[in-house]
Amino acid sequence: MAASRATPDKAERRTQLLESLADAIAESGIEGVSIRDLAARAGVSIGTVQYYFSTKTELLLAAWHHVSAQAGERYRQSGIADLPAPEQLLSFSELLISPTPEHRLSHVWLALVSRAAHDPEIAALHRAQWQSTADLLSRILTGANPAREPESADAATELLALLDGLSISVLTEPTRVTPERARRIARTWVRTWLDG
Repeated sequence: MAASRATPDKAERRTQLLESLADAIAESGIEGVSIRDLAARAGVSIGTVQYYFSTKTELLLAAWHHVSAQAGERYRQSGIADLPAPEQLLSFSELLISPTPEHRLSHVWLALVSRAAHDPEIAALHRAQWQSTADLLSRILTGANPAREPESADAATELLALLDGLSISVLTEPTRVTPERARRIARTWVRTWLDG
């Protein structure tokens, strides 16, 4: 039997650092994160963090890609793509709403999107991700109601903006907008699309 490795390899170490970074962002926001704090959280030296990420910008860009990959994996594991079109629309809409006010991935997403307002590199990543999601949503909308295909691009933008707003409300004002209320509002929008 082979002995287990005493130290993680580079890919594992990088993932460990990104997971620690996601925890830090979810708990304290981006401004509360430092190389020193990340090193302490991950149980490594500052030099180790700087080996993988030489600047805070590089660290945040890596965090964006890490969180984006997790969101993509969550979508793939959901099985939504295998559902009939109307169910895809409902399930995908609900997937895009933060499931709880404490949801870690949602808090990291919100912090990074907020950073996009004044960070051109994060903004470019956000625009690309948002467009990709809107394109997928447009295809799902068309599949769910082919007669409304000419409206699907604008409808995707509208629905995605609604879902973003609902998620922000779930995260920042959970007593007013509970996850259940947010899903109910999204379902009403979806039913209107399907019935239109």
